[in-house]
Amino acid sequence: MNPARTLQTPRLQLRLPVASDLPVYTAFAASARANLVGGPFDAPRAFEKLAAMIGHWDLRGWGRYVIEHDGRAIGHCGPLDTFGDTPEMTWTLWDATAAGQGFATEAVQEVIRHLFDDCGWSDLKICIDPTNAASHRMARRIGASITDLPGPTRWPEAQTYTLHRSAA
Repeated sequence: MNPARTLQTPRLQLRLPVASDLPVYTAFAASARANLVGGPFDAPRAFEKLAAMIGHWDLRGWGRYVIEHDGRAIGHCGPLDTFGDTPEMTWTLWDATAAGQGFATEAVQEVIRHLFDDCGWSDLKICIDPTNAASHRMARRIGASITDLPGPTRWPEAQTYTLHRSAA
């Protein structure tokens, strides 16, 4: 079963990315917040990355969700698979004012619950910049285990975690 196109938590709407997300995503991509995901990125690269996020749903039938709070896009989370192997769970808050309020955790937990419980997925990997302490804490909080697996080719210095259905 493919994932739902929208999900809801008590505080958040999780929906597919759309073209109107480009201005807020471009602002994030140009900011220091993008450092931990390979950025910052200029506007053309931000366009490419958002287009890839949108297109992933067509190519794979699933992908990353935009996280909305009070009708405003504040980030994204969800699975990514560019190489046809174990999908990678990703999350990023685009808006610095949204940090520290549990939004990312709430969104990630709902997506993982949906993938494992409703869709029957069994495994996810998580790749995190070695210096991103907040994401390492989140990975442990959601039940992921650090591994000695190398990061993906596009990001060899990343530390890799695994998350199995039984742990989530």
